[in-house]
Amino acid sequence: MQNSVRSILLFSGAACLAIPPLVFLIAAFGAELSLNDAFAAMVEQFVAPRQNLLVCGALGLFPLTLLGLILWALRRFAPKIRYRSMLALGGVLPILVVLVWVNFDFWPHFLPSQTYPGFPHGLGFVIGPGIFAPIGMIGGMVIAWLISRNSI
Repeated sequence: MQNSVRSILLFSGAACLAIPPLVFLIAAFGAELSLNDAFAAMVEQFVAPRQNLLVCGALGLFPLTLLGLILWALRRFAPKIRYRSMLALGGVLPILVVLVWVNFDFWPHFLPSQTYPGFPHGLGFVIGPGIFAPIGMIGGMVIAWLISRNSI
């Protein structure tokens, strides 16, 4: 059972890193950039000092690490819990939803002009994974716990 939790966390970590470039490409195609221009803009954004795509994805790893620590503590201090994989899924889904939401909130405003929007834009890359994702993670874990508890 521990392998399923590990698989969920590894897949989610890869998804956290993949969400910003994928949303960037979707926003680029929505802004009617050509395929070459979209990929050139994406490569340029990977080395940009502000709103770097790799850093935006890495910030999403914070709530995922927090989830991993919670699941580790449950395994260590409450070994009789049999539904840790459900708790992992319940925690991961809100994290990924927040990351998608934050990226879709920023990149369509950034493209096609590739100019940074004003002050509040871009702040979501920190507030989303730092505040909203952990809150959603806890709520998702509680819902998963209630569902799992009632079904066992």
